[in-house]
Amino acid sequence: MLLENGLYNFVAFHSHQAADKALKSLFYLFLRKEPPKRHNLLELYRELRGAGVEFSPELVEGLAVLTKYYATSRYPDAAGGPPSELFTRREAAYAVEIAAEVVKLASLAYGGGESC
Repeated sequence: MLLENGLYNFVAFHSHQAADKALKSLFYLFLRKEPPKRHNLLELYRELRGAGVEFSPELVEGLAVLTKYYATSRYPDAAGGPPSELFTRREAAYAVEIAAEVVKLASLAYGGGESC
Protein backbone atom coordinates (compact mmCIF):
# COMPACT_ATOMS: atom_id res chain seq x y z
CA MET A 1 0.00 0.00 0.00
CA LEU A 2 2.83 2.38 0.79
CA LEU A 3 4.36 1.81 -2.63
CA GLU A 4 1.01 2.29 -4.38
CA ASN A 5 0.44 5.54 -2.48
CA GLY A 6 3.84 7.04 -3.26
CA LEU A 7 5.18 6.91 0.30
CA TYR A 8 8.54 5.75 -0.96
CA ASN A 9 10.65 6.70 2.05
CA PHE A 10 8.38 4.60 4.27
CA VAL A 11 8.66 1.70 1.84
CA ALA A 12 12.45 1.98 2.08
CA PHE A 13 12.38 2.10 5.88
CA HIS A 14 10.01 -0.83 6.32
CA SER A 15 11.93 -2.86 3.75
CA HIS A 16 15.07 -2.32 5.81
CA GLN A 17 13.21 -3.37 8.93
CA ALA A 18 11.90 -6.57 7.30
CA ALA A 19 15.39 -7.56 6.16
CA ASP A 20 16.82 -6.62 9.56
CA LYS A 21 14.36 -8.81 11.45
CA ALA A 22 14.79 -11.72 9.03
CA LEU A 23 18.57 -11.61 9.37
CA LYS A 24 18.36 -11.33 13.14
CA SER A 25 16.07 -14.36 13.28
CA LEU A 26 18.87 -16.36 11.65
CA PHE A 27 21.14 -15.62 14.60
CA TYR A 28 18.93 -17.89 16.69
CA LEU A 29 18.97 -20.63 14.09
CA PHE A 30 22.62 -20.62 13.01
CA LEU A 31 24.52 -19.02 15.89
CA ARG A 32 22.22 -19.99 18.77
CA LYS A 33 22.45 -16.52 20.26
CA GLU A 34 20.65 -13.22 20.40
CA PRO A 35 21.46 -10.92 17.51
CA PRO A 36 23.42 -7.74 18.08
CA LYS A 37 21.50 -4.52 18.61
CA ARG A 38 22.66 -2.79 15.44
CA HIS A 39 21.09 -2.13 12.07
CA ASN A 40 23.92 -2.44 9.58
CA LEU A 41 22.69 -5.32 7.43
CA LEU A 42 26.15 -5.99 6.02
CA GLU A 43 27.59 -6.42 9.51
CA LEU A 44 24.77 -8.78 10.44
CA TYR A 45 25.30 -10.76 7.25
CA ARG A 46 29.08 -10.99 7.76
CA GLU A 47 28.53 -12.54 11.17
CA LEU A 48 25.99 -14.99 9.74
CA ARG A 49 28.30 -15.79 6.85
CA GLY A 50 30.84 -17.03 9.38
CA ALA A 51 28.20 -19.57 10.44
CA GLY A 52 27.61 -20.79 6.90
CA VAL A 53 24.89 -18.46 5.62
CA GLU A 54 25.69 -17.57 2.01
CA PHE A 55 23.88 -14.96 -0.09
CA SER A 56 24.46 -14.10 -3.73
CA PRO A 57 26.68 -11.08 -4.46
CA GLU A 58 23.61 -9.26 -5.81
CA LEU A 59 21.73 -9.79 -2.56
CA VAL A 60 24.72 -8.64 -0.52
CA GLU A 61 24.82 -5.50 -2.66
CA GLY A 62 21.14 -5.03 -1.90
CA LEU A 63 21.88 -5.26 1.83
CA ALA A 64 24.33 -2.38 1.39
CA VAL A 65 21.62 -0.29 -0.26
CA LEU A 66 19.03 -1.10 2.41
CA THR A 67 21.51 -0.24 5.15
CA LYS A 68 21.78 3.28 3.70
CA TYR A 69 18.01 3.56 3.85
CA TYR A 70 17.82 2.97 7.62
CA ALA A 71 18.50 6.58 8.59
CA THR A 72 18.01 8.46 5.32
CA SER A 73 14.43 7.27 4.96
CA ARG A 74 13.47 8.87 8.28
CA TYR A 75 15.74 11.75 9.22
CA PRO A 76 16.09 14.96 7.17
CA ASP A 77 19.56 15.62 8.56
CA ALA A 78 20.72 12.17 7.41
CA ALA A 79 19.01 12.49 4.04
CA GLY A 80 20.09 16.02 3.23
CA GLY A 81 16.47 17.06 2.86
CA PRO A 82 12.95 15.80 3.52
CA PRO A 83 13.01 11.99 3.08
CA SER A 84 9.56 12.13 1.51
CA GLU A 85 11.05 14.06 -1.42
CA LEU A 86 14.24 12.08 -1.89
CA PHE A 87 13.13 8.50 -2.56
CA THR A 88 11.89 7.33 -5.94
CA ARG A 89 9.46 4.60 -6.87
CA ARG A 90 12.34 2.67 -8.43
CA GLU A 91 14.36 2.78 -5.19
CA ALA A 92 11.34 1.76 -3.14
CA ALA A 93 10.51 -1.14 -5.45
CA TYR A 94 14.13 -2.32 -5.29
CA ALA A 95 14.01 -2.14 -1.48
CA VAL A 96 10.92 -4.33 -1.44
CA GLU A 97 12.57 -6.80 -3.81
CA ILE A 98 15.67 -7.14 -1.62
CA ALA A 99 13.70 -7.40 1.61
CA ALA A 100 11.38 -10.02 0.12
CA GLU A 101 14.36 -12.12 -0.95
CA VAL A 102 15.94 -11.97 2.52
CA VAL A 103 12.64 -12.87 4.18
CA LYS A 104 12.15 -15.73 1.72
CA LEU A 105 15.62 -17.14 2.40
CA ALA A 106 15.11 -16.87 6.16
CA SER A 107 11.79 -18.67 5.83
CA LEU A 108 13.40 -21.42 3.79
CA ALA A 109 16.13 -21.79 6.41
CA TYR A 110 13.43 -22.53 8.96
CA GLY A 111 11.85 -25.09 6.63
CA GLY A 112 9.09 -22.79 5.48
CA GLY A 113 7.73 -22.07 2.07
CA GLU A 114 7.89 -18.89 0.03
CA SER A 115 7.02 -16.57 2.92
CA CYS A 116 6.90 -16.41 6.70
